[in-house]
Amino acid sequence: MLRAMGVPFTCAHGSIRFSLSRFTTDGDIDAVIRELPPVVNRLREMSPFGREFLQSK
Repeated sequence: MLRAMGVPFTCAHGSIRFSLSRFTTDGDIDAVIRELPPVVNRLREMSPFGREFLQSK
């Protein structure tokens, strides 16, 4: 879907999709906000595209 919208492969490769519903609670969202940053950092370290991102900072 992202590629069809013209998003470059390197950006689409690193995308994360979240689906919310009426059953999603504030606690669910708070948990993602709390737990996701270290996971993203670890994945960036593992990905050749993420390493490029980290080096540009």
